[in-house]
Amino acid sequence: MPDALPAALGSLLDAKDDAAREARWTDFIGTYSRLILHVTRSGGGLHDAAMDRYAFVLEQLRHDDFRRLRAYVADGRSEFSTWLVVVAQRLCRDHQRHRYGRFRPSEQGSAEQEEERAARRRLVDLIGAEVDLSSLADRLGRDAESTLRQGDLHQALAKALAGLDKRDRLLIKLRFEDDLTMPEVASNLGFPTRFHAYRRLKDVLGDLRRALEGQGIGESSP
Repeated sequence: MPDALPAALGSLLDAKDDAAREARWTDFIGTYSRLILHVTRSGGGLHDAAMDRYAFVLEQLRHDDFRRLRAYVADGRSEFSTWLVVVAQRLCRDHQRHRYGRFRPSEQGSAEQEEERAARRRLVDLIGAEVDLSSLADRLGRDAESTLRQGDLHQALAKALAGLDKRDRLLIKLRFEDDLTMPEVASNLGFPTRFHAYRRLKDVLGDLRRALEGQGIGESSP
């Protein structure tokens, strides 16, 4: 006779309507979020990269009416938590292949190819890194707050933002004010992938830096 499913999993899979399903999915995440985060963080890289993996794992667990979760069989051979770790690790590898490309064993031994793969990882992680817009001006100068009053700094930033295209302003708002993830930003603004959104964000931040420099906020004191 099969063992009973863990409570959080059983109640999720037994949910009969959308409202119950949403509530029980929230309960499931609350129960297993720490375990999944441990797996996604073990992949290394920057915080944003780990959170991208975490979001990908949750998305895949939820996909197709929890198809992967329904595949678990409580037959006593393994705990659900152990099974979930294995599934999350596989999904992280899927995410890695999707993001960086598949590693081919035949390529091993080429220093140029190894460096190219490493450079590609650094570039993707750099684009994906969290950028604190409130500290943007501080990084442009050696000691911006010691030479500009906070109000002047905010005014300069507001002016720089006003000079952006409407879509770029919305990109900044969704990412830094509404705190949407980059996949969510890409979906809302119609980018083909999150990586297109990352690249556009990097370009827009560069435009902001140049606009601020044009107002005297840069390497030299204004």
